[in-house]
Amino acid sequence: MRRSNSGQYFFAMRTIVVGATRSVHRVSYTEAVQPSVGEGKAAWRAWVETLPPIVESSAVVDALRAFFSERSITAYVLTFRPMAGEIDLDPLLDEFRCTVTRTWPHGRLTVHRADVRMERHRWGYVQPVADAPELPLDEIGAVLVPGVLFDRRGGRLGHGAGYYDRLLPRLPADAILIGVSAEGRLVDELPTDAHDVRMTHLATETGVRVVEC
Repeated sequence: MRRSNSGQYFFAMRTIVVGATRSVHRVSYTEAVQPSVGEGKAAWRAWVETLPPIVESSAVVDALRAFFSERSITAYVLTFRPMAGEIDLDPLLDEFRCTVTRTWPHGRLTVHRADVRMERHRWGYVQPVADAPELPLDEIGAVLVPGVLFDRRGGRLGHGAGYYDRLLPRLPADAILIGVSAEGRLVDELPTDAHDVRMTHLATETGVRVVEC
């Protein structure tokens, strides 16, 4: 991969050929080569744009439903309303004590009950209205965290605005932090910064697993 003077990334491509038998035709497809950790977060965000869309939402919801049903979590679960391309967790809103965030100007997230009146954000997702009562962060017991990519050690790559980087350190120290993604969006290692908060668990279509650091 190389970067142009304008800041755009150009990926080396590789063609993968599936072998043929008499009844199966040879099939080839092209995919972008994954960046290295040293190439930085912008390169990884550009690489994600070359990946197929996520289609595993229902299986991830089933995995999270099973995970929470097996545990006695009396505190609130902080979830998210999906942007385009993210896992849709809305089926869980009526099944558990869910809360959601409101995005304010200048990068601040506040937490509110999921049953308050909603409005549509300019980025397309819905969120609590401005006068919705705010919920104290110490009542949060688990957080379902969106991300562009996650690594198997709990590292997270977001969209780059830093909203969750500022929210997660303010939550209770014993809160369960669950990165929500698909198996195809898990990598071995992502570039991270000192302020990045690692997940304690990862949820994909195969289930919810504890992160092994």
